[in-house]
Amino acid sequence: MKKILFVLMIILFSGCSIKSAFKHDPFYEKTLKYTQKGQIINSLETKALIDSVYLNNLYKNKFSNPTFLIGVYNDFDNQLTNNEFSITLNQQKPIKISKKIPDFILYKNFPFYNSWMTYYIVEFPKTNKPYTLEYKSKHWGETKLIF
Repeated sequence: MKKILFVLMIILFSGCSIKSAFKHDPFYEKTLKYTQKGQIINSLETKALIDSVYLNNLYKNKFSNPTFLIGVYNDFDNQLTNNEFSITLNQQKPIKISKKIPDFILYKNFPFYNSWMTYYIVEFPKTNKPYTLEYKSKHWGETKLIF
């Protein structure tokens, strides 16, 4: 019995390798560096979640204006802007919001990706750094992400 247990343990440990778990991935690390998360909470209830990645530093020379990949989850069909929610960068409204994510942005491999969020490419007018991205609700507050 001990021999069988010993053989099973050897097979188990030799078959499972954690080398890939420790593989260095510079793009993943860089993505984490430019990712911020926020939430709007009211009465201990989460009303909205937002994940944002500043794309200009990840994809050099692809975007001329400050551009973000933004994922949202809220009580209003996961729309980024609607009657309840709005988004600004340094108090400026976006100049473009698109659900069409360019093919070169493999956002489903990003560290924060969740299938229940809706993702957008959001472009803002040029403004000074630091960037303060504000996601506001008319009734429940706001969250600020600083890049």
